Formats: sequence, structure tokens, C-alpha cells
Amino acid sequence: MTDWTKLQEEMQTVLSKEIQLRQEILGNMNQQEHFLRIGAIELKQKLYNQWNLLVKELKEMSKLRGTITRKLVDSLPFNAKGALLDEILDPLVDSEGETLFLYQKTKELISKIHARQLRNKTLRKMISKESSLHVNNYALQAESSASKQGKKSPLITMDYQSEDHP
Repeated sequence: MTDWTKLQEEMQTVLSKEIQLRQEILGNMNQQEHFLRIGAIELKQKLYNQWNLLVKELKEMSKLRGTITRKLVDSLPFNAKGALLDEILDPLVDSEGETLFLYQKTKELISKIHARQLRNKTLRKMISKESSLHVNNYALQAESSASKQGKKSPLITMDYQSEDHP
């Protein structure tokens, strides 16, 4: 077994674990939002404490992934140095294709977590009225709603179509 193949296997193992952690974090954040919406602050706090533990574990996993990525990049020819992981892997090679798939899945989950984090933060601000909400916050959208007298008043809603936004 070559060093490249061994590093690929290590990377796949780490990425699989990282994906599992990120999915747990995303699920936890979904539950946090639900508890925020129904006003179950104590339950939300318990979830937040679990979330903190998952994030600590994720940080360690990310460090390990970074170390393995560095080893992969260091094993490349000099002219390929500085390339991103998804640029150096060949999707037509089975082991590299699997690593590339897991890496892309990880990046997708990162985007989803960031979007969920923004929505939860915005929801917390709306509930606690801590501060004003920024107009440029894409988690919010304003729509007009016709009242009984025919006047239009602003209606602020959460925008769940932000999958395309980080």
C-alpha cells in the first residue's frame, strides 16, 4: 500500500466521522430552533450544551483533517503545491473519487450549518428583542400584509430558502 493510498484511507475515515458530527450538529440546531419557537428555553439550553460538546469534538476532527490534508499536499509534486483538496483529487480514481465525494459533502454541511446558525441567531434576537435586525440579513424578508382597513403593514418572516447562501 502506497503512502498516497494510506493517506486517502485516513482522510476518508476522518471525513466520514466529520460528516457524522456535522449532521448531529445540524440536527441539534434544528431542535434548538423548534424549542426557541415554542418557548421551551430550558430544553433549548440543554441542547445548546450538547451542541457545545459536539463542536469541541468537531474542532479536534477538523484539526486532524487539516493535518492529513497537509500530508496529502506535501506528497504532491512541487508544481501542484498550494492546490485545494478538491483540485488535487481525481474523481475517476475510485479511492480519490470517494474522498472527493466525502469532502464535498463536508463542504455542503458546513454551508447548511452556517445558514442554520444565522437563522437561529436571528430568531433569538427576534424573540428577545435584544437589538435591531439588520436589513441586509438574508434570513429575514419583509412582505406587505393587507389589514382590515386596506392599509399594508410590514410582515417579517423567516426565509428558509437560503440554501444557496452561506
